[in-house]
Amino acid sequence: MSWRALRDTGGATHVPGGAGLPEHLGWGTLVMEINLGLFGRSDGPLIRLSPRREPHRTFVLERGAGGRLQLLRRHGADVTHLSIGLGREPFSGTLRLTYHWDHHRGRSLLTAEHLSKGTIRQNESPAALPLLGEEIAALFAAAGESRLHPSIDWIGLADHWQTVGPTPGLSGDTPIDTPDGARAVRDLRAGDHVSTTDGDIVEVLWQGRVSVPTLGSFRPVRLLAPYFGLRHDMIMLPGQRIALSGADVEYHSGEEEVLMEARHLANGQTAIWEPEAQIVACHGLLFDRHALIRANGIWTESLYLGRIAANSDLAGSTAPGALSEAGRLPMHAAPARRELLDFEALALMLALLNNRAPVAA
Repeated sequence: MSWRALRDTGGATHVPGGAGLPEHLGWGTLVMEINLGLFGRSDGPLIRLSPRREPHRTFVLERGAGGRLQLLRRHGADVTHLSIGLGREPFSGTLRLTYHWDHHRGRSLLTAEHLSKGTIRQNESPAALPLLGEEIAALFAAAGESRLHPSIDWIGLADHWQTVGPTPGLSGDTPIDTPDGARAVRDLRAGDHVSTTDGDIVEVLWQGRVSVPTLGSFRPVRLLAPYFGLRHDMIMLPGQRIALSGADVEYHSGEEEVLMEARHLANGQTAIWEPEAQIVACHGLLFDRHALIRANGIWTESLYLGRIAANSDLAGSTAPGALSEAGRLPMHAAPARRELLDFEALALMLALLNNRAPVAA
């Protein structure tokens, strides 16, 4: 199982492993991220592949009634249709849209994750069409007559069912403090124990990894040692949150300790972006409650699921979905610390840079 093609933020196509574009996929995942502000200000479909072949061959992703997105596909007499709502004020922020299909089992699934609001919506259909080579080529080889909306930041194609929802955010070699000393996160297993910032010892419910393309909200950030109190450089996904404390934190937030997403730390000096269009494996730890764990000398978070477990269908499509099937997926009432809003994070980082103050708890 692998990622077969990537279209980066500049429109260039990358084929991981150099195997070439697939000629046919009976099942897989298509992922894209969309700038909703740009999409809302302009007309036209998000994707319309090979219009001259319509109606015999149709692949159209477009805006429908009530602000819904709808995906219509046709192969001759076979037709599939999926639509999904985006909620109130849908045309701002970033949307990650994930389309799963399994032609053999007759199932397709559309998931819309509003990354700026933290909402997830899904819609499933008991029918699915394979992705044909001509459709794959229209998406990744050359646009030609196909139409891709400029609001699409990037697109990825995988030959497996990619998980949705909260994504583990740590590189596999990240050392995690445990009662028996530091251990790489990839070596921890369910039943192991980890130390938390509150002085507790918590049991690991799940340790897992997800492979993602380094694009958009999946493009990792490298925190540079010795900044942040790091022992050596640390790589994490941009949505992974770390704990910050100190005088500037308390002045700007009114809290002794807060959470900030790693993306806000990328300033070209103390933290930098990793290269685009590669495939990386990201690991995470899940506990009964959300907690702060010490990783490579700084405090960062365990996997936070919120109330996803209340929706069994959605929960089953997340990274720790097997726990949901067993009825063991926890619900997290609230994060371990308050997370800074985007404008708060920007103001704090500017203050810290000006003062050259330490920024990690």
